[in-house]
Amino acid sequence: MISRLYTIITVLSGLCLALDLGFEPNYYGDGDRVELLVNKIESDKTQLPYEYYKLPFVCPPGDTAKPVHLSLGEILRGDRIWQSNYELYFGVDMPCMRLCDLIARENNLKRADSLIKNGYVVHWSLDGLPGATTFVSNNNYKYYAAGFPLGFVKDDISYIYNHVMIVIRYHTEGPNKHSIVGFEVYPKSVSNEQCPGSSKNFQNFAIPVEYKSDGKLAPQKSIIPYTYSVYWREDNSIEYDSRWDLYYENETNDSNHHIHWISFVNSLVLLFLGSLIVAIVLLRLLRKDISSSSVLPSHEVERSWKGLISEVSQKPKFTALLTTLVASGIQTLIAVVGVIFIFVINSKFSFSRSRSASTFFNAHQGAFFSFSLFCFIASGCISSYIGIIVHKIFNNDYLNQEYSIGKTVRLSFLFSGFLPCLAFLVILFLNFFVWAKESSTALPFGTIIVILLLFFIIECPLGFIGGYYGNRRKFDRKSTLFNSSLLSPTKDSFADFAPKSLIAEKGPWLLNPFISIIVFGLIPFGIVYVELLFIFNSVWLEKTTFYYMYSFLFLTTVILIVIIVESTIIAVYISLAVYHNSHWHWLSFRIGSSISWFIFGYSIYYFVFYLSVHDFVSSLLYFGYMALACTLIGVSCGAVGLLTGLVFINKIYRAVKVD
Repeated sequence: MISRLYTIITVLSGLCLALDLGFEPNYYGDGDRVELLVNKIESDKTQLPYEYYKLPFVCPPGDTAKPVHLSLGEILRGDRIWQSNYELYFGVDMPCMRLCDLIARENNLKRADSLIKNGYVVHWSLDGLPGATTFVSNNNYKYYAAGFPLGFVKDDISYIYNHVMIVIRYHTEGPNKHSIVGFEVYPKSVSNEQCPGSSKNFQNFAIPVEYKSDGKLAPQKSIIPYTYSVYWREDNSIEYDSRWDLYYENETNDSNHHIHWISFVNSLVLLFLGSLIVAIVLLRLLRKDISSSSVLPSHEVERSWKGLISEVSQKPKFTALLTTLVASGIQTLIAVVGVIFIFVINSKFSFSRSRSASTFFNAHQGAFFSFSLFCFIASGCISSYIGIIVHKIFNNDYLNQEYSIGKTVRLSFLFSGFLPCLAFLVILFLNFFVWAKESSTALPFGTIIVILLLFFIIECPLGFIGGYYGNRRKFDRKSTLFNSSLLSPTKDSFADFAPKSLIAEKGPWLLNPFISIIVFGLIPFGIVYVELLFIFNSVWLEKTTFYYMYSFLFLTTVILIVIIVESTIIAVYISLAVYHNSHWHWLSFRIGSSISWFIFGYSIYYFVFYLSVHDFVSSLLYFGYMALACTLIGVSCGAVGLLTGLVFINKIYRAVKVD
């Protein structure tokens, strides 16, 4: 127990150090230096962000500018934050400051032209707030979009924004005690060397890209003057805890809330209908079947689903693969539910009007990736624990008979490490293409080493601990959950004299993988569709927006799990009672995982009709990560289905034996 506690504390300590959990306000006095940080550029038209200071047409970092220490989550999401040369002093307005005069050659100008035409936006931050472009809705509501454009295109000519007017809003809490609540950036393209101020009589700075007659770039040089101005504005209408609210507002914010509530009500209706069907199956049909077994002739009993008592305990096909998928699914499910629950608690239940208030940590500093990695590693202990037990059940081993140490170690590492290894290999493969493009999402070599160390030093020992205790777990012979003794073969079973056609695997629609996926995957997909749309928009389409409806996402996940449980019960009962088919293992897993095929199909539809991605690498990244995400969803939901089938089979056949 002490060793396990020490391991958990070590994991928590290490990952907390990798994640900035601080969210207390930074207070500034008049004249205090305020640091502006530059990060990266990204576009909705491509999946390749780039580090800001690696752009050849922007002012390079000065001698005093250094890279900022990043958490593991920030590195994984592609952040590359640096200190900047912008000089900002609290409360001091600076109408015109010159940053640098950059000499750009033809290749640099071509690079700028390409990025501007691809719609890249710049991400800066100040006091934890992203630099924002300000919009006003039709209802005169002000809202922010994180980042500001790198430039604009007019008549197929690119113009770069080389001047920024920075407006910083602050909240006063006492004498010489102020907190920053807004960071607005108003970029302009200026062709002369003077700051434009409020004047509009200036020409935009065009990016000249000239080609020779043979199609090659013509030698050219252009001097880009970079300037900025800073203005401080007191705004006591915005509290520090609600300073992120403007980033969550948009023109369709009210309608989005209505859509969430309508989707939630619709999910509850589907849940009620599913529960009603299951109640009919369990309370009427099953109770009637079980109670009638004592009055029916023995040959009639054997011809019903009760006569399959020996067949349902048979070893399933590809047992090792099925058990590994179930264990991996449990690991993923715990990680997903754990992360969502943590964000629900942190956001103080995002049903409230103040959606940006945080309880424990800043949710916008790579926290999602850090907590996901932590939950994924920690849940390896439970996956190997359950994996060992399920492996014994599927192989008809006695649950109270322990495996050898060597076999326990091998199975534990397989059940807890299969999915992390698969995910790591997929990400590493995709990163070869990202490295070639020099994108900021390419994992540094040091980060890869850290991930490998987390796997071998933390994940593997936790997996062995879970497998060790799973191997030593003792069960009562009368246990209603895992009691393989109830499923021991009988001498006169239905399989001894029933026609082979009744127990054939092929034929019934339920056993057809394609049809069963369509029938049992449609309702679960309908439940998650709305949340899926908002998540897709935030991750792939509108990268300047933030997803924050974690409370709805948590409730949707719970409803999804319940629907999968109910669908599995219905499918297994139909398979046994109607088609006299005892092969419930893969059927249960397939029923649960069917939603993943719908999600992947929707990702194809979303790519074709929503995204404007044309380059090969971005397309590869999109489908590669979506395939990985759908695999994780499939194994987690499949694990729910199979465990449901296991419990359901044990319950009904134990009732028959007791009766």
